[in-house]
Amino acid sequence: MPSGVANHFISILLLFATLGVRAQSKIHYLNNEPVLEISTDSTRIIVGNPYPNDERYRLSLSEPLNYTLYIDGKPYKAGPAVPSRQRERGEIYLTFKGNSNTSLDLQLHVTELQRYGYRVHPSIRLEKEIAAASRDHLLIISWIITITLLGCFAAYNLYTWFQLHDRVNLWYLVVQVGSMIFITSFKHFTNQLLPFSCYQLRSMPDGTVYMYNLNSLFLHIGCMIIFTGLIQLTRSYLRTKELLPIYDKVLHYLLVGYIIFELIPCIATISGWFYMDNYTLIYEDVYICILSLSILITSIVAYKKRIRAAGAFMLANTLPIVFATGLAIFFIINSAPTYSNNSSLLPEIAIISQLITFTIVLISRIKTIHEELDAKGYEIARLETDIAKSRHHHWLIEKENEQITLAIQAEKDRNEQLQQKLDTNNRELVSNSLYIHQKNKLLDDLKKQLHDIDELYPAIKSIKTSLREHKFLDAEWDKFRLHFEQVHPGFFEKLKLKHPSLTNNELRLYAYFHINLSTKEIATLLNIEAASVRQAKTRLNKKLKVNV
Repeated sequence: MPSGVANHFISILLLFATLGVRAQSKIHYLNNEPVLEISTDSTRIIVGNPYPNDERYRLSLSEPLNYTLYIDGKPYKAGPAVPSRQRERGEIYLTFKGNSNTSLDLQLHVTELQRYGYRVHPSIRLEKEIAAASRDHLLIISWIITITLLGCFAAYNLYTWFQLHDRVNLWYLVVQVGSMIFITSFKHFTNQLLPFSCYQLRSMPDGTVYMYNLNSLFLHIGCMIIFTGLIQLTRSYLRTKELLPIYDKVLHYLLVGYIIFELIPCIATISGWFYMDNYTLIYEDVYICILSLSILITSIVAYKKRIRAAGAFMLANTLPIVFATGLAIFFIINSAPTYSNNSSLLPEIAIISQLITFTIVLISRIKTIHEELDAKGYEIARLETDIAKSRHHHWLIEKENEQITLAIQAEKDRNEQLQQKLDTNNRELVSNSLYIHQKNKLLDDLKKQLHDIDELYPAIKSIKTSLREHKFLDAEWDKFRLHFEQVHPGFFEKLKLKHPSLTNNELRLYAYFHINLSTKEIATLLNIEAASVRQAKTRLNKKLKVNV
């Protein structure tokens, strides 16, 4: 049996008879109580009851072997190969009649151990039924109390997890489930819950026998679930991934290594591929000590770094880890396998202390969560106020944008009106220019007529000269300039300031260019040739460039 479930068997009445040795012993008192008379002859045991009352006993072997016990010739089979709901498989209940002798013949079945080649030296153990029942009653009560407490706390944590969705409660629930499996297997109640015959035996050179069965498997599984939950609980509660990344990696790799170290040998052993020896089980207990200390060290470091609620978590872990470490050390010291019940109360003490201390931690955790919720409530209120202010500011901006849009539209309408007025004035300028053109054409006609009569009437010559000199000083130019200034306010003043050397004729020519009159139209208005207009435009451009 693995050291993790090994514990020395304490009985009120132990009488040993070594098989294969001819001896005879008669014991009348042990601990001031009357006992039976026992004698052995080879494999036959004669048990005499000198008292008138029937005596009820339990018979078992010191090693987990399959055997057949013949009681006055009637066979009874027992051992790990016999599926039953006994908490300790391999026990046979006996009733010794008063004032009579009972013949017991024992036949061992060691075929499955012959491959190891070692002799087996089991001892017969007899225990009074009243003492065994009292012990079982105490174990059942302690187990029921522990399971009830774990179940209540598990239900509470499950409810809390559904309400808060806090991973701390979820991992603590995992720890409690693992504790239920562990304590059930530690007290050997798995044999009663799972009446199956699944086991592996191995004999040792010193004559002892190891057994690994479903009870042992579930014991290791429960231990693995407990430490998986504890390490994940530590990582979640202390937020080691964000605040203590180095310790988080150490815990993570220790957990992965522990699962591999625990799971693979357990599956291989129960399957019969190989058997975990005593040293492997000792290393397992050492690994558990390392895991416990790593959790405690991480809690201390978190407390020193002033991580929130780390102090309560450190104090809550201290007492259960001390008990867990003590339990592991107890298993290491008592590493010799014994096929007996486990009456140690260390697991119950460790579990109950863990429930009490972690209740304080969860209360502190809930208080912390409430404080965080209050802080988040204040933050939400502040954000809502900021959002309201932002919305009001957004509304003001929208109103301002609407006003700007209206102003832009009004300005656009005004520009359209100005553009329409500009087009009208330009058309009027063109009309005036055409009018001037007609006047100049009329003057041309008059000039031709005067030229024809020049020789006939010399006095008319002075009139011709006067008309030619005043041709460009016609009053219509003043009217054109007046209209032009209305359309283009300050045009001539700005042009004179920028180019003061321009003459009136050049100003007039530039104005015609500005309103996009063609060369032909300008030549008609000025009553000159188109080539002259082009030459005048070239001279004007050169003059403008020079002034620039």
